[in-house]
Amino acid sequence: MKIFTTLVIAVMISFSTIAQISSTEKQALIDLYTQTNGDTWTNSWDLKKSPKTWKGVIVLNDKVIALSLVDNNLTGALPQSIGDLTNLKVLNLHKNSIEGTIPQSITAIKGLKVLNMSFNKLEGQLPSSFTDLASLEYIDLFFNNLTGELPADLGALKNLKRLSLYSNNFEGKLPTSIENLTKLREIHISSNNFEGELPIGIGYMNSLKRLSIFDNNFSGDFPETINTLDLQELAFQNNKFNTTTAIAISDR
Repeated sequence: MKIFTTLVIAVMISFSTIAQISSTEKQALIDLYTQTNGDTWTNSWDLKKSPKTWKGVIVLNDKVIALSLVDNNLTGALPQSIGDLTNLKVLNLHKNSIEGTIPQSITAIKGLKVLNMSFNKLEGQLPSSFTDLASLEYIDLFFNNLTGELPADLGALKNLKRLSLYSNNFEGKLPTSIENLTKLREIHISSNNFEGELPIGIGYMNSLKRLSIFDNNFSGDFPETINTLDLQELAFQNNKFNTTTAIAISDR
């Protein structure tokens, strides 16, 4: 019995050592490495070693759950196969030089909670069906060259806590469905080309703490109900509101 138990333990240890992420996930990571010039990354990967050893790759139960390559000199475009990392909870590519569009395939990562591609050179519109990413809590896409309108069903992102899109080229009206985001604490959409009236419902979003919409083309009456919110930051200068009172509430 002792010999049998020892053998079972040895097999379990061996299996644990051999177990790896799926070939599909591994190929997606290799595609990312190849298309963003991994050889020139600040912290590169040794493709001969296990992906579990690659910097910025977090593996749990043989699934890639987080990918964080902040300020790592990624250049080039993201591969469509990034959508094969379907177990990701965190995708953080902040402060690189990634070009091209956000791949449509990213909408396949249904459990994604954190999406940070800020400080890059991304362009084009948000992927269609972007709001299928219903688990998203933090969207940080600021300082890029993104264009187009926000999806009308933005309010489908029920778990969203921060929407940070400033310093892009977004346009059109702010969707009225945004008022359905009851967990939203921060809206940062300054320095874009948004226009039209603000949805009146923003003034009733009691979780909202920061509202930064300056340097756009918003017009009409500024919803006075916004001033009743317990905001830590409110900045709406350089728009076309009928009311011209400039309000800036510093952190409290």
